[in-house]
Amino acid sequence: MEKHREKLTSLCEIQYGYAFDSEKFSNNNAYIPLVRIRDVKRGFSETFYSGEYPEEYVLHAGDILIGMDGEFNIARWKSRNALLNQRVCKITTKKGIDDEYLRFALAKELKKIENRTAFATVKHLSAKELNKLELEIPSYENQKLNSEVLTKLEKIICFYERQLKQLNQLIKSRLCFDDF
Repeated sequence: MEKHREKLTSLCEIQYGYAFDSEKFSNNNAYIPLVRIRDVKRGFSETFYSGEYPEEYVLHAGDILIGMDGEFNIARWKSRNALLNQRVCKITTKKGIDDEYLRFALAKELKKIENRTAFATVKHLSAKELNKLELEIPSYENQKLNSEVLTKLEKIICFYERQLKQLNQLIKSRLCFDDF
């Protein structure tokens, strides 16, 4: 399997978030959601934006996002259209790059960066560091094969995590019931 190293910027477009006016943040879900760092992994937001906004910062379900503070999470946006806030970026793959392969490859590299990044209170991922990142890229066919296997494994892991959560709830409810 032949691989070559390429800069992230040659594999995808990186769109960095916008500094929306925090005075217009709202809890009213009649407005458009605003994606903050804590929302990347969970795929939905409970913060909404009541102001005007540039259309180029609107995200859609399925977009790949990276949180750039704390844990450098990468995930697909799972909810309705939302706004790309500062310290979150969106990745859009270029032709010949499988987006799922890139998501998995980036997750591995982001974890490496996170582990070696010093911090006082919160770790920060800089645009400069992302822009200089290089990844090993196999042929498109191998990217597809790898991403299909990893996606299936990810689904299996999620299934078992949900099962464990349900079993823990069952155990807790039984313990509470036994107290009566």
